[in-house]
Amino acid sequence: MNMIFKWILLLALLFSSCSEDKVLPIDSPSDVSDSNGSITEVEKESRFSSNDRTEEEIINDFPKPIKTYPLIEKEDVEILNGGILYRKNIDRPFTGRMFEKYADGSIALESSYLDGLPHGQQLRRFENGKPALEAVFDQGVLSGVKTKWWENGKIREEEYWSEGEFFGRRLWDQEGRMIREELVPQE
Repeated sequence: MNMIFKWILLLALLFSSCSEDKVLPIDSPSDVSDSNGSITEVEKESRFSSNDRTEEEIINDFPKPIKTYPLIEKEDVEILNGGILYRKNIDRPFTGRMFEKYADGSIALESSYLDGLPHGQQLRRFENGKPALEAVFDQGVLSGVKTKWWENGKIREEEYWSEGEFFGRRLWDQEGRMIREELVPQE
């Protein structure tokens, strides 16, 4: 009799502790990427909210179109004064675009600078020409979503940044399946 009473009490506690709380579904890898494993802008925006300026607003900081500024190779720069980029033999911080080439002459890295700091888009490519990394900087500070890809073109990692703070990342395998998610709760 005592054992029956314990079971009844246990069942009563289990059923009475159930609530009407709603549980939101977790995105599965098939929900967050298309057949290529790439992430659309709408999907990025819905999963991460940044208080940073848009890339267009950042580019508008340049007094004239970015394409009109000097384009120099990485070998022609030096980094001084705590990370400020200078063109060799010029004593003021560099404003313009810097690039790096692979041995075959194809572009490996393109980055824009304003007053010696990364400002705007930074794009690194694999030797096959596909994107390897894309990031946006605002006066030297990472801004928004930093994305890395596998050489096969599938997304590899997204890092989430806002106001210079890291808010987490998501990782995918070479087949485009999400394998890890590390997000800092946003208030």
